[in-house]
Amino acid sequence: MAGRDEITAHYQRSSLAEALIARLAEHGIERGAIALKHLAALDQMHVRGHEAAVELFEALGIAAGMTVLDLGAGIGGPARVLADRFGAEVTALDLTPALCETNRALNALVGLSERIAVVEGDATDPPFQDASFDRVVTIHASMNVDRKRSLYREALRVLKPGGRFGFYDIVAGVAPQPEYPMPWALSVTHSFLVSPTEMRAIAEEVGFTTRVYKDMTNVSRNHMLRQQEEAAARKAAGEPVPLQAGDLLMGPDAALKQRNLRRAVIEARVGLAMAVFEKPKA
Repeated sequence: MAGRDEITAHYQRSSLAEALIARLAEHGIERGAIALKHLAALDQMHVRGHEAAVELFEALGIAAGMTVLDLGAGIGGPARVLADRFGAEVTALDLTPALCETNRALNALVGLSERIAVVEGDATDPPFQDASFDRVVTIHASMNVDRKRSLYREALRVLKPGGRFGFYDIVAGVAPQPEYPMPWALSVTHSFLVSPTEMRAIAEEVGFTTRVYKDMTNVSRNHMLRQQEEAAARKAAGEPVPLQAGDLLMGPDAALKQRNLRRAVIEARVGLAMAVFEKPKA
């Protein structure tokens, strides 16, 4: 993984939970009335948000009572979907103390603290015993991980035999490198994009069997273009800006980071891929 200090500094946000709660209040949703549906517009730190998370979890066959490890959990949007909608017992691992703190605060706010254990740690060296989980997931986290073989090997190790590992990640595109800053890195120094073919090959090399592999680039590109059109239409009509938190989650230059990501997807400088792998039963 890129240097721990650099990664935690990139994602460090002071009092983020309170800032998100204040943002909801600006839209007429007071603290005592906040529900999971309100957080969904703010806590999904990945392209296509809640919809994409649900697609991955359904492809993984996650069911009530399963133990699920979320690697690179961020502020916990997908973990809360796992716990609430799918009834899973979730462990949310993230390297950044501030994101873990925000995750815990938001879990408490919506009554999910007992269903989600938040752990600070490195996804390439997770502090869990062998065969501890039914499922392992990671969403938009591996862009910061140069040791992807270690990431996948550890996912295999902590899974029970027959367990499944799924990712939804940004991958290298067919065009030249994207422009920075990006939401996950200020420069190419801390960005580790590889092709979807290489990601699949690494997973299979460490011992996984591929069950599902989907190129999500076109779906994501269309989603971004629709967002652009809708934003332009709202602005032309003089409508207020909808509930969003990109500026809070991405910090300085958030608009530039979002614009660079959108351009990179549209120009095929990056792609998006979703996959489900299985650990052999014996």
